[in-house]
Amino acid sequence: MARFSAISPQSQCWLFHIAFVLNVAGMMLTDMWLPMVVGTIITTYLSVDAWVRLRYVLPLKKELRQVQHELDNLRQQQRDQ
Repeated sequence: MARFSAISPQSQCWLFHIAFVLNVAGMMLTDMWLPMVVGTIITTYLSVDAWVRLRYVLPLKKELRQVQHELDNLRQQQRDQ
C-alpha cells in the first residue's frame, strides 16, 4: 500500500489512467509494438490497482479505524464500570 506514497491515491489513479491512454495511443501511432504492449499491460495493472485501492481499500481502512476506535471506547467504558 505504501509503494506510491509521494502523491495522493486519487492523483495516482489519474496518472496511471493517463499513462494507459498514452500507451494505447502510442501503439496506434507507432511501429514499436513490443515496448508499447508491455507498457500497456503494466499501466493496465497499475490503473486497476489504483482504482481498487481508491474505491474499496481506503474506505474500508477508514471504516475499520472507526470501528476500532468505537471498540476501544466501549472497552474503556466497561473497565470504568
